[in-house]
Amino acid sequence: MYSVCQVCTHRTPLHADVLIGDPVEESSLVDLHPDVKALEGKSPEERWDFFQKEISRCIRCYACREACPMCYCTECFVDSSRPRWIEKSLSPSDLAFYHIVRAYHQTGRCTGCGACERACPMDIRLTHLTQKLNQEVKDLYGFETGIQPETLPPLSTFNPEDEQEFIK
Repeated sequence: MYSVCQVCTHRTPLHADVLIGDPVEESSLVDLHPDVKALEGKSPEERWDFFQKEISRCIRCYACREACPMCYCTECFVDSSRPRWIEKSLSPSDLAFYHIVRAYHQTGRCTGCGACERACPMDIRLTHLTQKLNQEVKDLYGFETGIQPETLPPLSTFNPEDEQEFIK
């Protein structure tokens, strides 16, 4: 069983044209992967070290992007040449930039299906960051990906009425 299946809280699709089999009871599992919970207990430096170690194996083949059902931009920022947002190198800064921007783009959209991890030839654990960011969106905005498809994800919209206590 995929690790994402073990922490899935919605085991029966909320929206489906056809449902095969009987509905499955909702899970009362924790919101985050156990590995993500463990990372939360670490210092910011330790978390950054973990992230850097994971992405250092990246070969920028973009299999994660290609496998992701939520990556649907007409032109990905890594393919843009005007302006060029990122170089084609495997430098640590370019790797970090790619994965951070990709995770930010997925925040509030990633359903946690794990297609990115399964496609990655380097076995990089990509869902740690997106699951953590999705949990932050759920805690801050009460938004859970895939539950209300008619509602736009909070980070893809601007609303002057949004709370701003976090800005200091």
